[in-house]
Amino acid sequence: MSKISIDKKLDSKSLHKPIIKGGGKVATSDRKKILSKVIVEGSGGKRISGWNFIYAFLLFCLVFSLLIFNLVKLQIVEGEEMFERSETNRVRVTPLKAFRGVIFDSNGKKLVENVPSVNVYISLDSFRDESGVNNSDVENTLDTLGGILGDNWKMIEADGTTYESLLDRVFSIYNGNPYVNKILLATDISEDLVIKIKANGNELEGISMDNGSKRRYVGGDIFTHVLGYTGEVSQADLKKYSQLVSGDIVGKSGVERYYEEKLQGVHGKIAEEIDVFGRSISKEPYTLNEPISGQSLYLTINTSVQQKLYELIKSSVKKHSAAGGASIIQDVNSGEILAIVSYPSYDNNQFVGGISQSDYSALINNKQNPLLDRSISAQIPPGSTFKTIVAAAGLEADVITRYTTYVSKTGYTFSNGAPFQEYKNHAYGTLNVISALMVSSNIFFCEMIRDWNMNELVPYIEAFGIGQYTGIDIPGEMLGRVPSPQNKIKLAQTTSPWLEPIWYPEGDSCNSVIGQGITLVTPIQMSNWIATIANGGTLYTPHVGKKFVDEDGFEYPIEYEPLGENIISDESLTLVRKGMWEVVNGSRGIAKALSTTGTSVAAKTGTAEFGKVNSKGVYEDTHAWVTGFFPYENPKYSFSLLLEDGGSSANAVAVIKEMISWMVKNGFVN
Repeated sequence: MSKISIDKKLDSKSLHKPIIKGGGKVATSDRKKILSKVIVEGSGGKRISGWNFIYAFLLFCLVFSLLIFNLVKLQIVEGEEMFERSETNRVRVTPLKAFRGVIFDSNGKKLVENVPSVNVYISLDSFRDESGVNNSDVENTLDTLGGILGDNWKMIEADGTTYESLLDRVFSIYNGNPYVNKILLATDISEDLVIKIKANGNELEGISMDNGSKRRYVGGDIFTHVLGYTGEVSQADLKKYSQLVSGDIVGKSGVERYYEEKLQGVHGKIAEEIDVFGRSISKEPYTLNEPISGQSLYLTINTSVQQKLYELIKSSVKKHSAAGGASIIQDVNSGEILAIVSYPSYDNNQFVGGISQSDYSALINNKQNPLLDRSISAQIPPGSTFKTIVAAAGLEADVITRYTTYVSKTGYTFSNGAPFQEYKNHAYGTLNVISALMVSSNIFFCEMIRDWNMNELVPYIEAFGIGQYTGIDIPGEMLGRVPSPQNKIKLAQTTSPWLEPIWYPEGDSCNSVIGQGITLVTPIQMSNWIATIANGGTLYTPHVGKKFVDEDGFEYPIEYEPLGENIISDESLTLVRKGMWEVVNGSRGIAKALSTTGTSVAAKTGTAEFGKVNSKGVYEDTHAWVTGFFPYENPKYSFSLLLEDGGSSANAVAVIKEMISWMVKNGFVN
């Protein structure tokens, strides 16, 4: 019998073809047996089940279906998102910095400007490879740069946060945004440092410099508390102002902060093509849109008046060894502020580009606290100046009239026998409200509140803005404190445990109406309530912002709503104004020095006692206050002036007399 020859290429048709065996034919059934034997022998003697082919087919279908599903998802469902990602990976868009708005005084005199400065950056492109940024190379470069910059890279933000090192600074920014490329390292470096960096160019891979700009405050410490200063954006700033980026500057205090959104402008955008490692491959960036400069801000402040008032306050603080001083001159018919001074102050140019640790420490350790804006933040007992509010309230509530009289005498006591007296134990005899203001009688207003109720007086005090923000457009304002029974009890239970949690209807009420006890006001509140008395009852919002002007010259006036209107009738206020006129011009007036200023002045003084009482029962320390308005016949300006721990009110009167006389001579008063 001859051997059987089997073709390796078997298909379904060959099962039905005859197989030649020794020149003859083999039946189809025999052929299937032979094939079956061959297959079994070829598989090691084991029979292969037909289900294995079915399982393989089903697995193939499943894999193919998953492939089709994912292709559809990528192309249709997520196609747009993937396209955007690919574009982002291909093109990098970076901001083109806008110039910050300039600040002027009311006459167009420049107070803040942008001046050229050289900034130092590191570009992370130079350190990228397949695995990302090479940290070791960055560290080596920054070590070299740090040796050149020295203290110039050790900066302090406005909140006191110190940048410990260049390396920490760079990776703090990079870790927050790994797509960032150019990081600001130092600003406004000297020409000597520029030369050194250029000379070490081979060792400073990725380091570049450009001609940026910085803020320059023209007036120095005279305008510091009004203007404030700028600093580098913090994380909180970046969340608040969405268009800002790391390395931008932002207002940290003063009007720089209050009007930040208008001053900052709008950044432009430039685009550059990058490779898969994030490295730029563009010859020149493409400008998508040009930056729009911030709007210029014009203030109500008059530079000449501000400078003169600052000089006078500074001189008086030194003369009387006061802790500090503050003063405001305000338009009674609009709330516009002509001058607002706080002394001591500091040079806000120190904060431009970051203040050094030594300079910052010197400021915060200064006992006179130059960082405190006393004009809006010093909360001081107002002394007898507070009697102007109390008099207006008593008249409005019909507790007293023009003809109501009380007797001022020595040996005055409360019903429980406790003593109460006039300043230096004077006795003024029979007084009405006008003469009581003239001589600043304590007993008159004590008698008035004994015939009334402190809880009924409180709403009038609040109507004049005490215990509330005036809304002035300078950040940092404090509230002051209303002398109410509720506030005393609250203080005794919280921050002032030495107080008794009891309101004494005679003692506490009498202390409160003469501006002592727990009563606290700020200089801005005082000038504002006096403006209300002068103008007939409108409590305006005091402000230093006047208008904005864009780069095309269009003007945008800043509008302010009054805080209250007709809060007291003009009939009641007329009597208060008359009493204040008598303070200056009356036969027993205690501020007669103001009668020789060249204009008619109405005023009220205050000597607020605080601190320790000596063996004679007299307070060793006093704050000196004076407030008022002028001209009396047609009120234009109100004023308040504080010498903190500056002696008697006569010291404050001497300062404001010189100021008003100067204003008259220089044409500010007709």
